[in-house]
Amino acid sequence: MSDVEVPDHVANDEHKRVGIFIAVLAVLMALISSLAKNQANEIIIKEVQASNGFAWYQAKRQRSHLNELELQRAEFELAGNPTDAQRKFLEAAKARIEAKNAEYKKENEEILSKAEADKTEARLAEHKHHWLEYGEICMHIAVVLCSLTLLTDLKLFYYMGIAATIAGVLVASVAFFPHEVGRTEQQTNTPEHHRGG
Repeated sequence: MSDVEVPDHVANDEHKRVGIFIAVLAVLMALISSLAKNQANEIIIKEVQASNGFAWYQAKRQRSHLNELELQRAEFELAGNPTDAQRKFLEAAKARIEAKNAEYKKENEEILSKAEADKTEARLAEHKHHWLEYGEICMHIAVVLCSLTLLTDLKLFYYMGIAATIAGVLVASVAFFPHEVGRTEQQTNTPEHHRGG
């Protein structure tokens, strides 16, 4: 048992310190990577929800437009010389269509508001995802630099690895700073943009 030699790199306290630091880096990198993947999933979910919302909004607008044409037809027929029964039927149909259009208008406001909120959340998730990815890249660089310390015994790589780690944490933390959706993004989310014609 006494003949078994402990390798120099294990006995070297400096190498132990670097090895522990690399292990901590790996945990941080896994955490940042997981957060980035969660944000990537959030982008997909919110984009799909926003797309569905805008499609539903357009469908309701088409129904409302068809109802407007039906109202015009009823008005045209009422302007003619309908019988009392026909007038009664046309007025009842007109009241039903107007009530339905009022319902569509209210529903469309809610649908559009929700779709725009989903679109904004998708943009925010995209902002977070990018910064978390940049932070993860810094962490990868830090691991490589620290590994070079073990191979070359140059402390410079270790200090550079620490600097890259700090940079990675700072860059990743930008994801959680308040972020406003840009003016161009807001313009593409306006009701006029999605109403078409």
